[in-house]
Amino acid sequence: MEHRTHLEYYDKIHSAIEFIERNLTKKISVQDVSDHAFSSLWHFQRIFRYMTGYSIHSYTRKRRLSEAGNELLLSKRKIIDIALKYQYETPETFLREFKKNYGTTPSQYRKSREHFMFEKIDIRSDQYKNVFDGTGIECKPMIRNQIAFIGKTFKTTMQKNQSMIDIPRIWESSFSENIFEKIPNRTAPNTVQGVYSNWDIDENFDFLVGCEVKENTPLPSGFVRHITPAAKYMVFTIPGNTSEKLVHGWKYIYGTWMPNSKYERGFCDDFDVFDARFQDPDHPVSDIYISIR
Repeated sequence: MEHRTHLEYYDKIHSAIEFIERNLTKKISVQDVSDHAFSSLWHFQRIFRYMTGYSIHSYTRKRRLSEAGNELLLSKRKIIDIALKYQYETPETFLREFKKNYGTTPSQYRKSREHFMFEKIDIRSDQYKNVFDGTGIECKPMIRNQIAFIGKTFKTTMQKNQSMIDIPRIWESSFSENIFEKIPNRTAPNTVQGVYSNWDIDENFDFLVGCEVKENTPLPSGFVRHITPAAKYMVFTIPGNTSEKLVHGWKYIYGTWMPNSKYERGFCDDFDVFDARFQDPDHPVSDIYISIR
């Protein structure tokens, strides 16, 4: 299999943005955009978010509202017709969304002196390349054997960056409740993992917190078992032990490294690994595993 060139990711995002632009007045879904870019949905969502700064849903909504704002000032069309044109099913939905973004109603906005547009993103411009600094982050490929994992499942979402709030809280509560001590047959007693799994079209996903265990370990009540098959990974060693450092690591991986790498995204779940190195007083680090092929 040939490696992709780094331009292919930019081409895919560019193609997706052009598809959205052609369909601002038509009913399309996040899945439609992903299908057009010939990419798996959950992977494409993360690449799109970290490369553009917006989710597919949020970007589409902002472009539609911007175009609706243009028409409010430049045309005499009825507000309800503008709302329906840009795929708002009811005037109430359009009113609520418009007021949330512009701080006023469409009828009041129509009297404004000016409208600041949210323009189509040019993903090929320099401002969207090498955005996130990877200084201090090391990476190396490896083959990881099948992993038997036991932990607890939590629901969260990337919408409105909610997962960046939820995940630190999940870790904090998991340690305070000593859930790791309740997991038998751990292969590495001082190591815990966070697994990102079961993504849907609205960027909701499961975050599993737990430990790698020996095969056939009995499942404690209230816990789940998760098997990750043997696969090829890129392992990123992230310096620091704060939430900000970890979040920046993820942004660098999906927003800069992946679009410029020679690898394709694999099909296995991503996961974090925190071991004794995370508590090193001088040089704390953790690992992020990204499935590649």
